[in-house]
Amino acid sequence: MRTLLLSILFAAAGQAAAPVITSFTTGIPGETVPGPGAQIAILGSFVPQSAGRDYTITVGGVSGGINFAAGADYIVATIPPTTPAGATTLVVTYQGQASNAIPITIAVPQPQLGSFGVTISSSTAPPQFNPYYPIVHNQSQKQVTPTTPAALGEVLQVTLEGLGPDTVPAATPTITIGGQPAQIAQIDVSTGQGRETLYFGVPQNAPIGIDPVVATVAGVASNAAGIPVGSGPLVGYVLNGANFKSQNVIAPGSIVSVFGAGFGAQDNLSAFPSTNVSGLSVFFGTTAAPIFALAAVEGQINVLAPTELPTTGTISLTVQTSGGTSPALTMTLAPAAPGMFFYTDPLVLTRRNAVAVAANTAWIAMPTSMANNLGLPTGCTNVAEVCGQPAKRGGYLQIYVTGLGQATPNGDPNGAVLSTGSLAPASGNPLYETLVTPVVTIGGEQAPLLFSGVAPGYNGLYQVDVQIPADITPGDDVPLAINTGSTSDFATVAIQ
Repeated sequence: MRTLLLSILFAAAGQAAAPVITSFTTGIPGETVPGPGAQIAILGSFVPQSAGRDYTITVGGVSGGINFAAGADYIVATIPPTTPAGATTLVVTYQGQASNAIPITIAVPQPQLGSFGVTISSSTAPPQFNPYYPIVHNQSQKQVTPTTPAALGEVLQVTLEGLGPDTVPAATPTITIGGQPAQIAQIDVSTGQGRETLYFGVPQNAPIGIDPVVATVAGVASNAAGIPVGSGPLVGYVLNGANFKSQNVIAPGSIVSVFGAGFGAQDNLSAFPSTNVSGLSVFFGTTAAPIFALAAVEGQINVLAPTELPTTGTISLTVQTSGGTSPALTMTLAPAAPGMFFYTDPLVLTRRNAVAVAANTAWIAMPTSMANNLGLPTGCTNVAEVCGQPAKRGGYLQIYVTGLGQATPNGDPNGAVLSTGSLAPASGNPLYETLVTPVVTIGGEQAPLLFSGVAPGYNGLYQVDVQIPADITPGDDVPLAINTGSTSDFATVAIQ
């Protein structure tokens, strides 16, 4: 794609090729309307550059600069601070050549906490955009992070964007932390460009834990930015360890990821089956969970929900360290709550390709283009070689998931479940099969199920073997679903 774009850089009579816009994003989940001064990512086809010097952005007839332009797929720009409110159009110009115009609606104000952080892995790869929230400790000017949480009464600093012209807003902004109003000590509008900096104190009655910070201007609320408040361990949320979706429901034997703060400063990324790592433990009720990995600095713990847990009701989850015990987070238990492991395509960010291989091979069922993007070989003939290529209709597929619940030898309902601290025999003798039988569909058709159980040599990782229906429509993104009754998960696979 990049080679093609570069080859048509000069179209006719030395003219630069016009950029093409497909969409834009504010980077704020659920937000589609930016305000003047807000930063957005513009998606489409562009001439790669390390800076935006040859680009301009025009919104509603008002021109502004490009903050960052690199790769062929993304540009980061700031909505000009004097852009009028209402429905208008967005145009990007490169060396005098204007793109297509796409509709955009501007709101004044539309406050945003934070902006885009840009990560570049190489000069040829597209930049990765990650929203970050520049909430910092006023005294140290360091970001509020899991290893440097905010204290009650401390003064913090945050930048608000999307506020319009460089004047003090008609309404004074307000801020809440964990639903409690915060006292604003100072408002600095010297930053300009539709932005201002707020200095505010953490309320003494703010909840201990991961608290949402929300700013409101003229009745319009900003996005919520979660910050850790308190000195001991704090749990913010728990996600499925495979699909990283909200994990309000967990099943015994699930791999779950616990996110929070105050987990210490020492990492251990290979801890299983230890239940105490660097003085840290995770408890489901009174049962300590085996820890797969502790990323203390990043505030993440991957654990195995004990296999002996009940399959109904609720249970409390806590993290204990030498600094204390976190406030309990209530989890709902279920017989199964599947989540598929998946790969992401660096050039197709919306793709969720399941971790699934052709049976008895290491051939990942993914599009050839995705394999190329990931640097994987294709067209393999050695079954032990890891490569990426579409699976064949009528063939067999091994899908890797977590959250399929309790498993016993050969699926005997009266058998003993695989114990929390042990691994299923690597030999496969016996096979630990799930007590819940999942239903798998590929391309909308039910796939015959051959096996559902703990992958030999593992615990928490399940293997589901199915036959691919022979009459489905092939493609790079064929829908794949696993359903266990009350819960399900979805991804895609490449089928030829």
